[in-house]
Amino acid sequence: MKVIDAHAHLLHEPRGLDRIAESGEFEEIWLMDLSGIGTLDGLTLATQEEVLETTRRYPGFFRAYGFIDLDRDTPAQVRRLRDQGFIGLKPYKQLKPYSDFAYFPIYAEAEKLGMPILFHTGLIAHGKPFDGAARLAFGSENMRPSYLASIAEAFPRLAVVAGHFGWPWWEEMEQNYYYYANISGDISGYRRCLGRVPELLDRLAHDGTGRFFNEKLHFATDEFYGSEPTNAKALKLKKFWELYFEFIGSVYYRWGSPEETEKFFRTNALSLLNNRRE
Repeated sequence: MKVIDAHAHLLHEPRGLDRIAESGEFEEIWLMDLSGIGTLDGLTLATQEEVLETTRRYPGFFRAYGFIDLDRDTPAQVRRLRDQGFIGLKPYKQLKPYSDFAYFPIYAEAEKLGMPILFHTGLIAHGKPFDGAARLAFGSENMRPSYLASIAEAFPRLAVVAGHFGWPWWEEMEQNYYYYANISGDISGYRRCLGRVPELLDRLAHDGTGRFFNEKLHFATDEFYGSEPTNAKALKLKKFWELYFEFIGSVYYRWGSPEETEKFFRTNALSLLNNRRE
């Protein structure tokens, strides 16, 4: 089965990427650049140049979303990131809610260029303690799924991607998928309420597209590629979801059929790139 990992990260001085690229397990891996963060959960993240070099070294296999600082960057940075080779944008731990009007010029430029934005929603990794200067927000309150609704309405041609299912604000996340045609999401990091996932995937949206939720969600690991343990964990996550679709979906639900499974594992992610413009 062809699989796209549409939300992953890269470690500083990564190792083992040749084996991942040559394994045949993935068609593509999309890296979220968090070079503006530095460290996360005790892991040192790749620099922007390391992320870009990885995409150049493995053309067509690794793609990347560029880190955008919503509080400090301007719309011009969006174009610079696009020109560097990034296919989308990745904000993180901004100081105000995603829907704050101060961020709208960046969203407008991303819409103009056809660059998807992957927003972290819900529970978040711990950062560094407060040191007297608030460069990044603490906790997840500024990254609630409900803030994405106003962005989707204001910028209907912008691909708004919600990462991680928005836990613990499940209802907000579900409402977004139900009503907004340009909001989709990845399933990375989400096994907390696995019992509710089958019903969610089988639900029909009311966004005017006639799509089911399995056509709005896509596979991702949120793993940090670049070490033997993390590379191995990503492969385990891939196998888990493949078996889940085979032994649960194909037996009891419509989304387990081969043509519907392909949407989840690759086609939905590829559709995010359909609107790229000059």
